[in-house]
Amino acid sequence: MIGAITILLLLGLLLSAFFSGSETGFYRVTRVRLVLDGRDGDFVSRRLLWLTNNPSVFVATTLVGNNLANYLTSFAIVLASQAMYPNQNAELLFSILLTPFVFVFGELLPKSTFNDSPNRLIRTIGPLFLFFVVLFAPIAFVLWCFAKLLQAAVGDTPLRVQLTMARQSLQRVFQQGEMAGLLTNGQRALTRRLFACSNATVNSLMKRLPQVNMVNIESSAEEIERAARLSHTTTLVVYEGHRKNAVGYISVIEMRLRDQAKVEQYCALPTFPTHCQLTEALAQMRENRIPVAGVTNSRQQVIGIIYHDDLVQAIMT
Repeated sequence: MIGAITILLLLGLLLSAFFSGSETGFYRVTRVRLVLDGRDGDFVSRRLLWLTNNPSVFVATTLVGNNLANYLTSFAIVLASQAMYPNQNAELLFSILLTPFVFVFGELLPKSTFNDSPNRLIRTIGPLFLFFVVLFAPIAFVLWCFAKLLQAAVGDTPLRVQLTMARQSLQRVFQQGEMAGLLTNGQRALTRRLFACSNATVNSLMKRLPQVNMVNIESSAEEIERAARLSHTTTLVVYEGHRKNAVGYISVIEMRLRDQAKVEQYCALPTFPTHCQLTEALAQMRENRIPVAGVTNSRQQVIGIIYHDDLVQAIMT
């Protein structure tokens, strides 16, 4: 009887250590390492990478596993107390005495171990964890459906777990690169600013049309140069008819070089939707050498203007 109780207690403790440690290792593992190992043909790394892209499955599996471990541990403690002191209410005393032991060996020690070596340990326990993913799949599916129903009822959660994990993974990669001498402090600082601006949209940086110094398509060269001096820029937005109809932009320098007396030709104004991210807009503007662009609303109407230099200043400084 005592032997069976001991085995039950050890099994619950091992499961608690396994799922607690794997949970910490999962959030600490470097995704780049999984991607590289998966490309080399490692089946386990590919499946683990799939779990990082579908964190709800992982969370459901660890939740079921931890509950099973806690149940087995508690059940073993109750059986041990009844076997040793059948005529007394010793469950509370046994629970108090064994709680520090369960906490250290079932929670604290495995979490600390996986935190120090997440890549190696996650790959080691990967096959067993994938076995539990399949074993707990029916229960995990019910939890996943409940989460989807809750999300549909309250709307999308503001926290994107997958993107957060990827961002933390990249930050650790850059930190390791700096420690290895591959990145400078300036490059590391640049990545921090990029991460800080990753969720910002062009809507937060654009200038509303009434605030933009624009010129009419019929404006003379003198009027265009005067507007350029007032706005301290060599690129001006051109409108046709009324100021809400921004159609393009011109370069004052090119007009002067061509000795143009008025706007003879202009570049079409590229646009970005209001929800476009700053980093994405900057990448497109740099790639296509666009100095200025419009910001459109849901009806495809230009409601604001963003400048390449403003994007650079917002992200790089």
